Amino acid sequence: MSASVGDPLFAPEVRSTALKSFLKEIRAVGKTPRGFISLFGLTTLLLFGTLVPLLWGTDPNWIENVPKNQSPSWEHPMGTDHISRDLLARNASGLGRTVIVGVGAVVAGWIVGIALGYLAGWRGGLTDILIMRGVDTLLAFPGILIAILVVTILGDYLGRGVVPLGIAIAIYSVDEMARLARAGVLRERERDYVTAARCLGATERRILWRHVSVNTFGAFAVALPLAVVASVLTMAALNYLGLGTAPPNATLGQLLLDGGRYTRFAPHYVLGPIALIAILLLSLNFLSDVLAERLDPIRRRDS
Repeated sequence: MSASVGDPLFAPEVRSTALKSFLKEIRAVGKTPRGFISLFGLTTLLLFGTLVPLLWGTDPNWIENVPKNQSPSWEHPMGTDHISRDLLARNASGLGRTVIVGVGAVVAGWIVGIALGYLAGWRGGLTDILIMRGVDTLLAFPGILIAILVVTILGDYLGRGVVPLGIAIAIYSVDEMARLARAGVLRERERDYVTAARCLGATERRILWRHVSVNTFGAFAVALPLAVVASVLTMAALNYLGLGTAPPNATLGQLLLDGGRYTRFAPHYVLGPIALIAILLLSLNFLSDVLAERLDPIRRRDS
């Protein structure tokens, strides 16, 4: 029962139906107030992070011949920083770098965590004990301390940059996903469809990755926005502590760190990154709430 080119799962009409279902869910999410706010906020941030570098045409690290900490103007809509760099370009660059590193690190951590959780929950026994005790060891320490330790150690070999930061956040994300994946597998492996698949001759690997994984996807979809929120906050905290990306490259946390010294006479410096972080976190939290309602039949019926 191995998958083949002729498998109905890979038929063009099935892929078309899946795309239509996905677009239908997006429209359904956008019809709710929180879903509309979430999609509008994320779309706005996406356009800001992609169009500003293309249309504005200013190098975010270029030091211009203008006054330092200049207030917003037509030439510099978000003002300039303490060494006369354009803050509009730096905020757009910082947003893009923050989102790319945050989402990429979460996805990398999730791949490892989900694989470990699936293996522990499906195999059980000694495999389950060894994997979950390792996960419990990670949980015994605050995530931010683990991230600081990883960034400090890797920084000596890789230098300050997005790579040590991404690795730290990925490790920070493994434990939560391992526990969530294991719980989903333990719940699903006793269902009747698993027994039916075994009776039809399906291999254990096929049952796990083609059937059980599909039925545990909903929990991951709800947890993803919240995991990105935690990732962005961790990255901002590490940059604020001076352990993030090295200057002159900007992240939102680095902008907060630099602008915090000049808030008394240049408040515009920190307003940009604060607003971008607030919109991002609010949108992701709303998206998680709406997805939880969409994927929970009881909550969807009562709403």
